[in-house]
Amino acid sequence: MFPQIQNLQSTGTTSYGNKEQAKLGRDDFLKIFLTQLQYQDPLNPMEGTEFTAQLAQFSSLEQLFNINDQLKQLEHVQGKGSKFQALNLIDKIVRAEGDKIYLRNGEEAKGAFDLKGQADCIVLIEDALGSQIRTIPLGILGPGLHDFAWDGKDDKGVQMNQGVYSFRIIAKDGSGQPVPASSRISGKVTGVSIKGESPIIYIGDIPLDMSQVMDISVDQSEEGESSSWYDGVQ
Repeated sequence: MFPQIQNLQSTGTTSYGNKEQAKLGRDDFLKIFLTQLQYQDPLNPMEGTEFTAQLAQFSSLEQLFNINDQLKQLEHVQGKGSKFQALNLIDKIVRAEGDKIYLRNGEEAKGAFDLKGQADCIVLIEDALGSQIRTIPLGILGPGLHDFAWDGKDDKGVQMNQGVYSFRIIAKDGSGQPVPASSRISGKVTGVSIKGESPIIYIGDIPLDMSQVMDISVDQSEEGESSSWYDGVQ
């Protein structure tokens, strides 16, 4: 469709062949199109249908560039919006994927788990070295999400220091067979960092990516009110 352009490239009057300009942009396309009009044979001009087709090509290219620019602007605005939206989670109770539990001085540490079937459940609290420090029997529970609280003491009644601990769920059915249980981090959001591309929320010293958050409580259970949970982050 561009016979004259081939001649121009062979004579070296254009620089579109180098690596830096290997990708044609909107301005490059327009320059080539105008150059073709300039160098066309007056005795054998482009036919009207061919000229119209090339104009349509340029119009389509222009629209695609505009759409791409608009999508980039929308993505940028949405990204900034989601960061500041995370600030609304401060002082909310969230559940997220993970097996950590944060103990704050003078408060109970809270955790949760998703049980796949009815089972007799025990929570095992472990320190940073993986040593078991507390066993919490929960009794027989049905399938679904369950919360638990740890008073911060070990099996000997000694108060443990403030910090991050781990927990495991031992769940067995009536015949002693293990029942799958997925651990969940549960607690109040105490801080938010919006420095990176994705906001990071904190439950005490436990950092969580927003993608880890599974549901949010609109009421604070420590005030004695029943918690109402929303699935996912809006």
